[in-house]
Amino acid sequence: MRPRATPDPADPNRASRARLVGAISRLAATLLLAVMPDVLPAQARATVDLGASLVRYDGFEPSTAVTITPTFDWYGQRAALNARGTYLRFESGNRSMQGSVVGSLFTRPGKNWRLEASGTGGASSYADFASFWHLLGEFRARHDTERGALWLAATAGRTLFGSSTESRPVFAGSISAMQRRGALLLLLTAGRAFVGDTQYSDIGMTARRQYRKVSLEVLAAARFWSEGAGRGLYGEASAVLPVGDRWSAVVSGGRYPSDPIRGSIAGRYVSASLRFHMQRPMRSSAPIPLPHTGSNGTDDPPPSSRLTLSRQSADSVKLMLQTPPAALVEIAGDFTDWQPVALRQSTDGSWTVVLPIAAGVHQMNLRIDGGPWIAPDGTTRLAGDFGDEVGTFVVP
Repeated sequence: MRPRATPDPADPNRASRARLVGAISRLAATLLLAVMPDVLPAQARATVDLGASLVRYDGFEPSTAVTITPTFDWYGQRAALNARGTYLRFESGNRSMQGSVVGSLFTRPGKNWRLEASGTGGASSYADFASFWHLLGEFRARHDTERGALWLAATAGRTLFGSSTESRPVFAGSISAMQRRGALLLLLTAGRAFVGDTQYSDIGMTARRQYRKVSLEVLAAARFWSEGAGRGLYGEASAVLPVGDRWSAVVSGGRYPSDPIRGSIAGRYVSASLRFHMQRPMRSSAPIPLPHTGSNGTDDPPPSSRLTLSRQSADSVKLMLQTPPAALVEIAGDFTDWQPVALRQSTDGSWTVVLPIAAGVHQMNLRIDGGPWIAPDGTTRLAGDFGDEVGTFVVP
């Protein structure tokens, strides 16, 4: 959870409108998940983070703040939607609010290539004197590899500050490479951005690893070749630990650079929060079995944890898993960018999900009731680079 603000003079009326838009978007996403949790597909996810932060913006004294961060994600076969908001209440009584909505469309994969287009709209405000608006469009070309992916992206749009009557043009380009090594995911990104008369370059690497129940993520990056946007090293780290069916503890901290597009200045922060998952957990009255331990002393999947698949259409594949009695079954694979996706339990006791998966060789892992990630039967097990296993399967 990253607190951001821009304490610069501007029109208070525009800041009020920004707060109103952000509050409405967050309220709509919250209500949608609260009143219709059973209608949303497994690819939908919503959380609310409630916590406290110690923030020090460059050039200002440190300050503590109470934070609320709702997030909504939905992934479909040809589209995705993300909505996110942040509210900070500082010890001085000042408030900071940010909100953004991102919609994406994907083409049908062809020979490991896929085209993606997205639109982003957002606003931010600080106290009664600073606000930003931005509207962006992005076009990406994605190439899937055996263990990762490569993106080429171009971004264009406008950003508007405070009471200014003229918006500033935004142009940016970037290249990103993702590599999966067992339970470790690496993402390298390099980009160049032009915002009016401001320009800068960033290069960084993000590492994400699931260690038992804890999700760890670390970013190390640098800004250089900059005019008006600062320069130097920055980085952030976070850890997420489930503490129940619908709660997780989140600890994060670090330093981030200024963002001329979205209107934040550089700062440092340390934050601790509780994350509430709005989806109702899938439950079973049957007892949860003990993990099966193989003769080699490692946790092997029980024999009944078997994967089968069937193509539902030219664009989608149905994955079905037979598992021991469980309350929650999740999968993660190269077709989900290694993000966990919850399955739904059928009347016959199996767990199923329909996802857009291209023809070819894919990798995945299975997690039952928040336990260790394992390779299910029905897949070919490969040893990961860090001693774990990854299950591979072929989609015809």
